[in-house]
Amino acid sequence: MEQEIYEVDKLNILDCDKLKFSQEESGYLTLEYEGFTYHKVNPTRLIPFHSKNEYISVNYENEEKEFREVGVIRSLEDFNDEKQKKLLSDYLEYKYHMPEITKVYSIRDNMQGAIFVKADTTCGSKTICITDWYQNFRLRDGCYLYINDADGNKYFCPDVYKLGKKDIRILENYI
Repeated sequence: MEQEIYEVDKLNILDCDKLKFSQEESGYLTLEYEGFTYHKVNPTRLIPFHSKNEYISVNYENEEKEFREVGVIRSLEDFNDEKQKKLLSDYLEYKYHMPEITKVYSIRDNMQGAIFVKADTTCGSKTICITDWYQNFRLRDGCYLYINDADGNKYFCPDVYKLGKKDIRILENYI
């Protein structure tokens, strides 16, 4: 078996013309790159809040269950092959699916470390349970609300100040 060489302090920008992704029946992606085949690769947005299509890490687990990075795709726009670009883009959209919050009706604190937010989202009406709300109910850049619920689902509101006045009053105590 060939010895795996792995350098942790080197940023390896991938050549998009040499990347060949394919989707397995399980939904995982396989990558062929420079003579190597990587199974169950995990594309990850390195700057998910600010850049959906730039700086995407392509990583996998080796046989010893250790994290390994193949490299970084600078931009999806670097792909000349539209099918490859679409496959990767669709995978990232699925992985990072985040319904948008469009209205907030109420926030209830159960006084045991969780809050329950009744809201409308682009995926319907939800009651979102948030534990450790100080960490998982965050206002970023002064107006972008990011929520990570108790089940690991993520929600966002791009600008809370574009919600109604009543919604803002409900949110005031928590943001």
